[in-house]
Amino acid sequence: MDNQKHNFFQTKYYSSKYNCKFECYRNTKIAISKDAIINIKGVFKLGAKENPKSNLETRLSIEGKGKIEVNGDFLFGAGSDIRVYDNANLILNGGYCNGFVQIICTDKVEIGNDVAIARDVIIRDTDSHEIISKNHRVTAPVVIGNHVWIGTRAIIMKGVRVGDGAVIAAGAVVTKDVPSKTIVAGVPAKVIRENIEWKK
Repeated sequence: MDNQKHNFFQTKYYSSKYNCKFECYRNTKIAISKDAIINIKGVFKLGAKENPKSNLETRLSIEGKGKIEVNGDFLFGAGSDIRVYDNANLILNGGYCNGFVQIICTDKVEIGNDVAIARDVIIRDTDSHEIISKNHRVTAPVVIGNHVWIGTRAIIMKGVRVGDGAVIAAGAVVTKDVPSKTIVAGVPAKVIRENIEWKK
């Protein structure tokens, strides 16, 4: 998926502006606020396509004083939509997302190292709307550990912590913490296996 031409001018512009390694593929749309904080130590790849002739659009939006940290190489496939809102912090520590992944970060989303995220996954740290209740929190950080595999069309909701080595099954809706080295599945997601190991 990575053997294709970059958008040369976009790649050069953002790499130079933020003194880092951006790699932007064709049809990548980027909107970064002048007050945003960009800290990339690895290579940040946006919009890689399985079919180089595809016109799928990939979007990265960082508003206000939003912050993005990339501490290892990280790739987003084509059709992905990454939104970092004012004063929010998105931390990526190495891995990849296949196409059509959506990340909504209004507070904090952290993704660990060696993470594999399948197509159509949604990760969001906010409900966006408020339920009238004294115990309801609209936003809460999402933290995904190292060597985690997230299956196709899984949804990870606000306030969730996913332990190292965990597997989230396709279609799971994760509303509670996931212990390390477990498989969770279902709606809402529940542990179905423990003490597992997995490899790419």
